[in-house]
Amino acid sequence: MATMLASNGLDYGELVRDDRVNGRLYYDPAIFQDEIEKIWRREWLYVAHESEIPEPGDYVTRRMGLDPVIVARDEDGGVNLMLNRCTHRGNTVCQSERGNSHAFRCAYHGWTFNNRGELVGVPYAAGYDESFRKADFPLARAPRVGTYRGLIFASLSPDGPALEERLGRAGRLLDQFVDLSPEGELIVRSGVLKHSYRGNWKMALENSVDGYHPNILHHAAMVMMTRGKGDMEAIFGERSDARARDLGNGAAQLDLNAVNTRNGGRVVPPGWSREAYADYRAAMERRYGADEADRIIAQGPPHFCIFPNLIFILNQFRVIQPVSVDETVIHYYPTLLKGAPEEINQRRLSETYLIHGPAGRVAPDDFEAYERNQEGFSARVNEWLLLRRGLHREDREPNGAIAGHETDETTQRAIWRYYREAMTR
Repeated sequence: MATMLASNGLDYGELVRDDRVNGRLYYDPAIFQDEIEKIWRREWLYVAHESEIPEPGDYVTRRMGLDPVIVARDEDGGVNLMLNRCTHRGNTVCQSERGNSHAFRCAYHGWTFNNRGELVGVPYAAGYDESFRKADFPLARAPRVGTYRGLIFASLSPDGPALEERLGRAGRLLDQFVDLSPEGELIVRSGVLKHSYRGNWKMALENSVDGYHPNILHHAAMVMMTRGKGDMEAIFGERSDARARDLGNGAAQLDLNAVNTRNGGRVVPPGWSREAYADYRAAMERRYGADEADRIIAQGPPHFCIFPNLIFILNQFRVIQPVSVDETVIHYYPTLLKGAPEEINQRRLSETYLIHGPAGRVAPDDFEAYERNQEGFSARVNEWLLLRRGLHREDREPNGAIAGHETDETTQRAIWRYYREAMTR
């Protein structure tokens, strides 16, 4: 293995191998700080959705890694992404998670900024001489901001690939997710579920595209959600024809298109009425035409992740928020389909808390597994974690993507392959 020494002396080429990774990557505070600088302050991160700030003055507050930010729509309809940090003494200038305001006022000394981040008010301004100019002290802005199909991404680094280049093959899966709307738009204004767990952030990313565990960890939930009539081995088992795929750039997919098509567009039975489906099908046909509408509906929602913080499963965006080396918060944002019947959108909303709520059928299993993992990392005799499953049966597809069986660790290797590159860039 070639040496890949980082500035802190860590050799990520040694810690991340082609078929295994070292447990130190999950518990070492020095590695976590390195990740903040090399991943969370350099990569494109998903931050918010345009539908969350539809009107002038609307804003949401988020974090990019550990950095607090404000995403605000100004009076001209522009989207501004600013660091939530007063340029006087460093206080956060906005404490609410969402709202509508045309200005943000620091509670410490009263410096006031408009929703473009410009400094517009300074109490007792006579205390400064003529060299002081408000124009010199705006809120810091994210150097790069981009949108794709309504999703707002940003990077704290001025350098790097353009957003669409960074999305790469994952862009078509974003299209697949959004195109389920009869108007080609999502609505992300139904609130958020938040789960925290005592474990490293990377476990949630890996688990999101792990097709090996559902039949085992979530067996009871699978039986319940398919009403005991589903052949789970044909969905998440060796007999499944679903695929695990390395999309490049750390993005990874569980390709359930074939499974969805056999199940009427959903692994999980949708649960809406025939009348609602007929209305939805008619609306889709008006937009896409009959054949394309049938194809989109049959394939259903894609299941994939975009490195490092965005996951698409069923009806939701799942956003990873690192807190420390052994603490993470996951945000679940249910998405509604603009133009779809109300019954279908209400079912999409209810599935979020039925499956991933605090007493949901799936999420509590995952969080328990993460915390047991983190506890297991305290045993440091043999620290290597094996990622060899399916390595011998992967193939390279015509478009260059690497694919394996759904239960293979192709997706985990995809994440770690890019992680190693990012950490030694």
